[in-house]
Amino acid sequence: MLKTLRVNNFAIIDQLEIDFHHGMTTITGETGAGKSILLGALKLVLGDRADLKSLKNEHEKCIIEAVFVIDTLNLKDFFSEHDLDYEDETILRRELLPSGKSRAFINDTPVKISILQDLSERLIDIHSQFNTPKIFEPDFQLSMLDIYGENHSLLKTFKDKFLDYSATKKKIKNAQDSLENQSQDLEYKLHLWEELSNASLREGELEELENEIKSLANVEEILATLNECYQFLDHPEMGIISQLNEASNKLNKLTDYSNDLLLLYERMISSKIELQDIVNELQIRIDETELNPERLVELNDRFDLLHRLLRKHNVQTITELTLVREQLETETSGFDNLSDLIIQLTKQLNVLSDELERMSIKIRKNRNGSIETIRKNILSTLSHLGMENSQLIIQLHETPDFTISGKDVVEFLFSANKGMEPRVFEKSVSGGERSRLMLAIKKLLATHQHLPTLILDEIDTGISGKVANETGKVMHNMAENMQLLVITHLPQVAAKGHYQIKVYKEIVNDVTQTNVIQLTDNQRLEEIAQMISGADITDAALHQAKELMYV
Repeated sequence: MLKTLRVNNFAIIDQLEIDFHHGMTTITGETGAGKSILLGALKLVLGDRADLKSLKNEHEKCIIEAVFVIDTLNLKDFFSEHDLDYEDETILRRELLPSGKSRAFINDTPVKISILQDLSERLIDIHSQFNTPKIFEPDFQLSMLDIYGENHSLLKTFKDKFLDYSATKKKIKNAQDSLENQSQDLEYKLHLWEELSNASLREGELEELENEIKSLANVEEILATLNECYQFLDHPEMGIISQLNEASNKLNKLTDYSNDLLLLYERMISSKIELQDIVNELQIRIDETELNPERLVELNDRFDLLHRLLRKHNVQTITELTLVREQLETETSGFDNLSDLIIQLTKQLNVLSDELERMSIKIRKNRNGSIETIRKNILSTLSHLGMENSQLIIQLHETPDFTISGKDVVEFLFSANKGMEPRVFEKSVSGGERSRLMLAIKKLLATHQHLPTLILDEIDTGISGKVANETGKVMHNMAENMQLLVITHLPQVAAKGHYQIKVYKEIVNDVTQTNVIQLTDNQRLEEIAQMISGADITDAALHQAKELMYV
């Protein structure tokens, strides 16, 4: 419920504060007094686009605050989701700065305009004569059937199942796409994997091959050099070891004369041992080295194979080639995994489909059960509003696929005049008929649903007399279950309010500004009489005003 509206420096409003109450409050005033400005201020605090031209004083900021009592609206989850402080009396504030920037606050916490708008939609509903598109929306029409069919808890369960169903369908589609893509190149990938597997890749093999190939390619030169080195070291007469033996024997005879000579002798013996090891190693190498052209061909073939695989897979090392093989193995084995996954997901989808089908049948039964009640209630209200020849047909059709709201689409066919074939809502009603139709629907919902504050902005335009009086009564009845604010020019409607606010202009310090006042019973009587007779209030107008207010 809207409790208070405070406006500072907006259009021709300098400063004002209005308190509102539960029930029906009518807002009246002469044309141009500022009723639309007041509504514009409220729309701004609810998240409408800001305009720098809205500033009364362009050097000061505009501040608009709206206080809402929200303890019955179950909005704590919304506040928690957006990290906002919850208060039973929540304050929405909008500031428009002289620089052109605007700021929005919920309970003094800065918020994005989108969050303010989201909350506002849960708090207040504004309708004007030509602003009733929601009643033409299939989702809104279907929700009416659900409200009267008491489908709320069933639809909540259905929605959860439907989301699982949709997610499972998406997983199956993704798996099928992947399977199709894999199947197209599976044979080629298997060929690549087998080629790499048969190659028996071994880390470091390339370097080993390169060394062995170099050795075999130069075996004659290697043998000749090894033999020559062997002769240099171990020739019986001229070899280095033979000469070193002779030198060490001679030096050994002097070791008793000096420790330095002894150390020199020991070093000579160590050198002789090391040279002998080298000779032995040379002998082994000479014995092992042989001409083997077949082995050289085999090594070159292996070397060429590995380099061809490296080039084919655009890598540099055997390690990288091994990773390619492992990746191919994963991809080819994943083909079977995807097939198994699709089978498993399809089973899950069938189970969910069966559950959704059972629930959709029950939802449809409840909806069908509510159609006649809704139809009769709307037509009854329209009859009171001067549309007694109206016809309404509500048809429910089954859809081929599940939707988040079941497996139904609804169609409202309407005719306001006798002899006219009922057609879909938006093609069958004029502006004034739209307003009354919307009013009938809102009245219907007000008895079964806790609606937010509803503002009706001159939707009674184009009606008069008895119909206007009945329209006021309908609004009065609606306000038993909700807060209803009605901007009107009709005395018949204004008289049916529980409260009445007058919007008027006054001149303060040679400046025109808009102000408001909540009227007392006597002031209401005079205001309604003036709405009937004009500037000069007659006794007849007063009498008629009294009848409108109290009959």
